[in-house]
Amino acid sequence: MRFSYPYSTEIQNGVTLVEFPDVPGALTEVREGENGEEIVRDCLVAALGGYITGKRVPPAPSETQGEHYVTLDLVTSAKLALAMAMAEQQVSNVDLARRLNVTEKVVRRMLDPDHRCRIDRLENALEQLGLELELTVHASNVRFEAKTSCP
Repeated sequence: MRFSYPYSTEIQNGVTLVEFPDVPGALTEVREGENGEEIVRDCLVAALGGYITGKRVPPAPSETQGEHYVTLDLVTSAKLALAMAMAEQQVSNVDLARRLNVTEKVVRRMLDPDHRCRIDRLENALEQLGLELELTVHASNVRFEAKTSCP
């Protein structure tokens, strides 16, 4: 899965309104002179983080068409993939902790979008769920893309 979420924009009274159709509740405004890219990315990450902390399945992105989309960084993508896989396979934090031989608190932190986590821990957790983390680097914008797939 490629964690690139499309968004739409609308300009009203000099303010750009941004909405992510795949993520209900992910709305923000960008005013002239502000770092729009950072604001839009932060909005998406915060909204997706709300799904995880609320113990809801984060929505998967639809196909990106056009130029308006946000591709999430590797760690955030891996955390989302882990949350989605756990929900799909009905694996609780406690179950995964047992498989990884760690405490439930470690798994909770692995899923927390605001907590720093080593990528090898996330990769190991994904492997426990039958998924493989793959990194693709594109020369044209040097963007990182995280994919998950069954081995």
